[in-house]
Amino acid sequence: MHGNGNDFVLIDEFNGIKIPNEKKSEFVRALCDRRFGVGGDGAIFVQKSEVADAKFVFYNNDGSMAEMCGNGIRCFARYIVEKGYAKEGKVSVETLTGIIHLNVWFDGKWWIKVDMGKPKFGRDVPALKDVWGESIKIDNKKFKVYAVNIGVPHAVIFVDDFDFNFYEVSRRIRYNSVFPRGANVNFAKVVNKNRVFLRTYERGVEDETLSCGTGSCAVAVVGYKLGLLDRSVEVQTKGGILKIEVNDNVYMTGTATKVFEGKLCFEYF
Repeated sequence: MHGNGNDFVLIDEFNGIKIPNEKKSEFVRALCDRRFGVGGDGAIFVQKSEVADAKFVFYNNDGSMAEMCGNGIRCFARYIVEKGYAKEGKVSVETLTGIIHLNVWFDGKWWIKVDMGKPKFGRDVPALKDVWGESIKIDNKKFKVYAVNIGVPHAVIFVDDFDFNFYEVSRRIRYNSVFPRGANVNFAKVVNKNRVFLRTYERGVEDETLSCGTGSCAVAVVGYKLGLLDRSVEVQTKGGILKIEVNDNVYMTGTATKVFEGKLCFEYF
């Protein structure tokens, strides 16, 4: 499945664990390899929950576990509704960041609106200090960085153009010592108060992804706080558009696409 080109392999463990927890990391690295496996930006395990409709267990394609994934949880929500694990309408999902509430509906296309919760700042990103307008110089070019956590840590940088080495700058910020757990890095160019173009380098994928749900929310939050964007904004990524609303909580609305279903040859891995 994919959300705006951010693609994932879903493994259904709702009725029983298929991959032992101690082997999941190794399994995901093999599974998500685009040449020797299925390929994907990450893997999602669908499990039973005692506190919600289902439990969302997410791994990046490097085998590291992540707390949340905005595009991934939309795919997850569509899947559990289609499978009958939850009913269309209000859906609750257990994640490492707590219970996430979503609305899922079908109008000829699957739509999912996600309550992403309240953004966190300062040391809660986590960061060693409050990174808000922190100037970082890379290759004689200054980048003003704003840090926010929307389920996972994000660094947001507003730019006038992309005339710089995207990967080099992204990696330098992603691995900056101020972020003890690393950070996803988002470069945003404002089109107008209701529209922004975004490129994201994702921690754990260690590459640019076609879309990042939590990154889109992070950019909307920082842009609104800086007065660059309105509360309601369309975030344009290479993979498509997400609609973000910034209130006390942040809300993300987008689609989820199912590409194929198949069986894995476990002995291959």
